[in-house]
Amino acid sequence: MRVEWFGDEIESLRAFDPATQRGLSPADAVSLLPASEFLVGADAGKNLRERLGPAVAKLPADLAADLAHLEQGQLADAAEVWAGHLAPATGLEHLGDEIWVIDEPGDVAASTDFLWTQADERRAELERAGILPKTWPGAYPARREWKARLNAARTLELTWESEVDEAPPGGNPFGWHEPVLPPAAIGHLPETVARWRREGARVVLASDQSARLSEILAEADIIAAPTAVLGDAPPPGGLALVERSLNSGFAGGPEGVVLVTDRELFGTVRVRRPRVLRRIVPKDLLERLQPGDLVVHIDHGIALYAGMTRRNAGGDGAEERDFLELHFAEGGRIWVPVEQIERVSRYAGGENPHLSRLGGGEWQRTKTRVRKAVTDLAKELLALYSARERAAGRPVSPDSPWQQEMEAAFPYEETVDQLKATAEAKADLERGRPMDRLVVGDVGYGKTEVALRAAFKAVADGLQVAVLVPTTVLASQHLETFRQRFAAYPFTVRMLSRFVDPEHQREVVAGLAAGSVDVVIGTHRLLSKDIAFRNLGLVVVDEEQRFGVAHKERLKQMRTEVHVLTLSATPIPRTLNLALAGVRDMSVIETPPEDRLPIQTRVAEASAGLVRDAILRELDRGGQVFYVHNRVETIEAQAEQLRSLLPAARIAVAHGQMAEGVLERVMLAFARGEHDVLVCTTIIESGLDIPNANTIVIDRADALGLAQLYQLRGRVGRSSRRANAYLLYRKCGQLSDVARKRLQAIFNASELGAGFQIALSD
Repeated sequence: MRVEWFGDEIESLRAFDPATQRGLSPADAVSLLPASEFLVGADAGKNLRERLGPAVAKLPADLAADLAHLEQGQLADAAEVWAGHLAPATGLEHLGDEIWVIDEPGDVAASTDFLWTQADERRAELERAGILPKTWPGAYPARREWKARLNAARTLELTWESEVDEAPPGGNPFGWHEPVLPPAAIGHLPETVARWRREGARVVLASDQSARLSEILAEADIIAAPTAVLGDAPPPGGLALVERSLNSGFAGGPEGVVLVTDRELFGTVRVRRPRVLRRIVPKDLLERLQPGDLVVHIDHGIALYAGMTRRNAGGDGAEERDFLELHFAEGGRIWVPVEQIERVSRYAGGENPHLSRLGGGEWQRTKTRVRKAVTDLAKELLALYSARERAAGRPVSPDSPWQQEMEAAFPYEETVDQLKATAEAKADLERGRPMDRLVVGDVGYGKTEVALRAAFKAVADGLQVAVLVPTTVLASQHLETFRQRFAAYPFTVRMLSRFVDPEHQREVVAGLAAGSVDVVIGTHRLLSKDIAFRNLGLVVVDEEQRFGVAHKERLKQMRTEVHVLTLSATPIPRTLNLALAGVRDMSVIETPPEDRLPIQTRVAEASAGLVRDAILRELDRGGQVFYVHNRVETIEAQAEQLRSLLPAARIAVAHGQMAEGVLERVMLAFARGEHDVLVCTTIIESGLDIPNANTIVIDRADALGLAQLYQLRGRVGRSSRRANAYLLYRKCGQLSDVARKRLQAIFNASELGAGFQIALSD
């Protein structure tokens, strides 16, 4: 809501959109509710001090600090500790002689026991640390009191048993159930449809790829033309094909209908949202600047930003305006009007620079020297890239109907930038010279989909595609994604990494040489000498900064002959420099996916209580947790420690030195939700996409690099849920200045779209 005041009177109330800052509709009234489970009140701290009396003097330091905050009307994070004093009454006091209906009493009992156990453990920990006195009242009613009240009340216990003899199949009164399809359903579609029709079912296929399904069925002499609208179910043994998917299918019921959607056929279904996508632009310079930050004025050099001031613009009666106050060496000061903010940029050079002196020629000499160095670099780069400009590449044909259908089956709403990046990449492919495009997009912003569409376009035109990724785990995930999206089309997608046994590796290598493998996804193994392609047209490099100099040289040789598409969330300075200098083409994806929320980041000293609470909070809402421990020698011991801390959690371990196949099985099981916590090394750093994992705990975060931390944090927050990242260090005194700055930088870069900013500051 936007509230406009005239003095102390409200003039207007309007709903408004925080993203666009536009007013939406007027309102007559609005109720503002406290974001707390109980009200503190203006006099809570004062009343508490009186109630505690002489005991206030004996309060431990932490509780005394809480009390001081309470007197200022702030509860901070201490709500649970003070609940017994501030809200001694519980929900029980609001109940009279009602009948209590308890749904699934066994589950309710297990949940309450878990809550009490958790509260008792936390209390014991606080008492051991000397934070809570033993006589301090608890937040919950005592177990005995609760159970006595429950036993005394009139209770009705409800338990739903779907497996009893009279219960209908599938646990519902009408006999509906999910349609049963064989594994790799799309490959067996004609036989499955034929079987259903023989059994007298009324078959309806609803798909965003209906034209392709019609082709697949026609190959088996089953004729079904796609229709936009279906008024009635087909007759028994009949078949209908609809040009739009639903969320999921069903089968059975009195009519014997079998409705199959993209979810059953391909594992995904397109999410359609009518809302307009909003572009979220990273914070501008003014919002990011803090007094004391170093800045560069284009005409005067390096200065210290002292803050925003409001002053007279000069002359009698002149209006007041906002200025940036900049301090230079030897007491020099200037005030820059906010309208000229483009002349000021944040300083991004080395440590502890000297401030420039106003009026001297030193800054002009520096600019001249830099200009010459840039010219020399440009000559070197021009020589390097002129060969690419001169090279003749094979142009790819315009989009086919298959391309449009495959893109329409994308299960999410594309963002504006995603569509723009895809259009730029496809235009490059259609030109007569080899593409060399860098796609910069924050973690989880949909760079893979841009690459997937470019790959489909190349393969549909008879070219082979190589997708180069830094880790075996990411290779496995990309294989799943590509196979799922290409399932309805006659293209072969294979993988090359140490996950693949030698016999299959030989098959893939032979297939690449013969041209029978259309898309290969692999790690550094793809750059080996024995790999030869029959008709390589496109190389996709995921996270180029993870590849070494020798690998880059091999890629550089490829660049003069084939199309290259590079994806990165935090491009290394040289890659970014080439793109910013215009030597490489660049597409930037700044729009976050719909409903994406910034990740809540917390930097803290490691403690067992913090880790347990963080993990339990995520598990309580049905999510999963990454626990990053980047030491293979001690990772099993760390996992054992977590198992003793969280006996009910299903904990698995993953690292790069595991036996072939084991790591893959663990990662796939975690993605399917069979494990609650994955204790892993930084092998999960690149590109991994598990939307249900929304908390990450990074142990010894001070020992990791800036881009690494950013990438790791990007493993969570890939759904519409609020995600949490905990960056833990061992002891505050042992943190180096550089590590402290890294943690501060990652903490500051919490807004959406900050990856590009991190690369720039890097």
